[in-house]
Amino acid sequence: MSSERWERTKEILEQALRLAPEERQAYLDSACGADAELRSEVESLIASHEEAGSQFLGAAAPEVLQLAPPRALTSGTKLGPYEIIELLGAGGMGEVYRARDARLDRIVAIKILPAAFSADSDRLRRFEQEARSASALNHPNIVTIYELGKHGSTHYIAMELVEGKTLRDLFVCGLLPIRKAIEIAAQVADGLAKAHEAGIAHRDLKPENLMVSHDGFVKILDFGLAKPVSPSGEQPGMCTTSHTTPGLVLGTVGYMSPEHASGLQPDFRSDQFSLGLVLYEMVTGKRAFQRSTAAETLVAILREQAEP
Repeated sequence: MSSERWERTKEILEQALRLAPEERQAYLDSACGADAELRSEVESLIASHEEAGSQFLGAAAPEVLQLAPPRALTSGTKLGPYEIIELLGAGGMGEVYRARDARLDRIVAIKILPAAFSADSDRLRRFEQEARSASALNHPNIVTIYELGKHGSTHYIAMELVEGKTLRDLFVCGLLPIRKAIEIAAQVADGLAKAHEAGIAHRDLKPENLMVSHDGFVKILDFGLAKPVSPSGEQPGMCTTSHTTPGLVLGTVGYMSPEHASGLQPDFRSDQFSLGLVLYEMVTGKRAFQRSTAAETLVAILREQAEP
């Protein structure tokens, strides 16, 4: 992204965050016009901001983020034994690069925790939790973690590089054939079953976290919000202590379960509910509980039934 483009994105984002949620859509319609890519980038940043720190259905408008342009590492940059090749993507919790592992001469994906978050103990904990949760699982439908490392002040995760598209990218092309949708859903269910058998709830299942390789294999990504959960739904050994602020909801609004939307501790059933929402979208082309604002979407999840 060029510096001029970034400044424009930041300007729109900062203004949008000053508005009440119900006023943002009209503002984005006006500010972004027909630029769908700009609109998508701004909405993604707003979602990342809300996911990271807004209080559940809080009345006050969130504070404006202090943003800096993406710091994309240049080709050839070394992180320990890894050499950066190119930037693959960036989101609220990090930047992902294609890189070469000099020790084994293989291509990997490197996820970098942005420097601005390195001093944030909660962000760093979630970043490390992603690596630990996924590395505890050995399954063809869960991304393989190779290493959790640090080079200088840079924290990174080295993982399997999946060549393909996210399920969200596939949605852009229209409805999936029903046979393909069932194949994808079955693989995701297998991966979740493995995680649940190991006592881990993903807690943020959504199309953006499901990668479909060119040969049709599905990989569950991003265990940054995952937590150990007992069959009863309690966190083993953590019944009286939580790293999450009471009343703070972390996750993606459109794919939350009712208990998650209520601010309760989600468990394995929450992942199954989220999978149901993903499957619903795969076969209908729309989200089950999409409303004009995040608050209305949460209320719909809590109180309404999805359209048959």
